[in-house]
Amino acid sequence: MKQSLTFLLVLIAISLFTQCAPVKKAKQAERNAETVRLWFEEGWNHNRNEELIPIVFHPEWSDGNPIRADQTIGIDGIKQMVKFYKEAFPDAHFTITHIFADEKHAAIRYEVDATHYGDAFGIPATGKKFTSTGVVLYDMKDGKIYRTWQELDLMGIINQLRD
Repeated sequence: MKQSLTFLLVLIAISLFTQCAPVKKAKQAERNAETVRLWFEEGWNHNRNEELIPIVFHPEWSDGNPIRADQTIGIDGIKQMVKFYKEAFPDAHFTITHIFADEKHAAIRYEVDATHYGDAFGIPATGKKFTSTGVVLYDMKDGKIYRTWQELDLMGIINQLRD
C-alpha cells in the first residue's frame, strides 16, 4: 500500500512538472507577441517610441540587417533607427496582419502607409505617399527584443517615391 501511494505521488509530481513547462512556454510566447504588438501599435502608431524603447528593447539590442553600416547597437542604436524613420516618414501608420511567437522568438508581418518627408534610401524628400509591406523577425531575451531582422519591399517603396 505504501509503495502504491509513493508511486502515485511520483506520477502526480511528474505530471505536474511536465505540464508546467509547456504552460510557461505558452505564457512567454504570449508576452513576446504582446511586446512586439505594443511596439508597433503604441510605439509607432501612437508615437510613444521614446517612452517604450527601454521597456521593449534589450540593452544589448542589435539589428541583423541594419539600415546603415555604422548603426550602433543597444538602446542608442534603436533610438538612431527610430530617428531615421521618424524624420523620413513621420506619419507612418502600421497595420499588423500577422503575428507569431514562441518562448524565444516573435515574428510580425505588417502593412505600412506613410509619406516621404525626409531623405531616405538615397532619395531626397518627395512628399509622396506610399504603401508597403514588411516582415520582422525577433530574437527575444529576458522578455525584450534582443535582435531584429527586417525585410521590407524596399524596391516597391523606391519605385513609388520615384514615380
